[in-house]
Amino acid sequence: MAILLPAFTRAARGGRESVGSADLLLECCRRMGGELLQLKYILMSDGPDSVARQPDSRVGHPLSVYEARAILREVARRGADYSLGPPPAVLPDWTAGAVRTLAEARSMSTDQGLSLVGGREVLTALLVGEGTTASALLTSSGVDRSELLSAVGRLASFQGKRPWAPAIDSLEMTGVLRMNLVFRLLQWPLNLVVRKAIGHSYGLVATLEDEAARQAGREGSADVRTEHVVLGAASIFHQLALSQIAEPEELRDCRPVLERYGLSYADLILRIVAGANAVLSQPGGEPLSVRARRPVASPDVAMAFELLGGMARQGSSYGEILESLFAMPQVRSAIAALTADQP
Repeated sequence: MAILLPAFTRAARGGRESVGSADLLLECCRRMGGELLQLKYILMSDGPDSVARQPDSRVGHPLSVYEARAILREVARRGADYSLGPPPAVLPDWTAGAVRTLAEARSMSTDQGLSLVGGREVLTALLVGEGTTASALLTSSGVDRSELLSAVGRLASFQGKRPWAPAIDSLEMTGVLRMNLVFRLLQWPLNLVVRKAIGHSYGLVATLEDEAARQAGREGSADVRTEHVVLGAASIFHQLALSQIAEPEELRDCRPVLERYGLSYADLILRIVAGANAVLSQPGGEPLSVRARRPVASPDVAMAFELLGGMARQGSSYGEILESLFAMPQVRSAIAALTADQP
């Protein structure tokens, strides 16, 4: 995210129609130039607008391509939501080269037994890729790729404070998880008032609603549907585990509910990828467009969250709320579709 979001923001502010692999390479140079002096020579080269774009014929692993497309949609959504001024009518596309680069970075991380993708893996994927604007920019800069690759290989893996896990931020903001002391003291009075007014489970319901919208965005959907709510419920636990954060007390009665319905986030994603394998395995691919408008809750989802909010106000636990959610006919249908074996 530390590389992807600034690259997208620069392109959007500059009125660019797309964000490509050369944009990612230049952002790596800005972020990592202090550790790798060779990157400064690339920054001195002409920017991505002067590099001829070339067709990308590479084929990535379907799961890596899926995850790359999902995270790039998230980046664009966050870039649009946090931009200054009126919301943009059109967002820049991600080129096929950018998608493939991120997919290759993820595959490299998986091959090395890493659960996270860091700047080292993104830069490595950019350096070994061929037929992209990043490759052309590297050639025009005159840097020695082999020497640079050796230097990159000596860098540490992911160096962020924690992985990209928006649900954790939401749980902290609503008081379910502890946050840094200063922010916690500032937020505590508000959380106390809200908890008394609408129940102790309000933070988890709010996080679930946010996470459902995020899952819809990751899928490129214009609407938040019941399957996105199911994915969101499973994803909260996935993000806690990925961040190596112990499950808060409010969630301890919920895991058995998810297990009873067979809702493991990683398994659900694998099933989605299997269903879209033919599309994800195609070489090259089209640019990835992202909707400028945020996903909007469908009538079924809006009604469901109204009922869940009422249960929170009446003092129901989050486990009880999940039980009621999964008992809804439309949600049961979504669970059946998500957990069905692919032909």
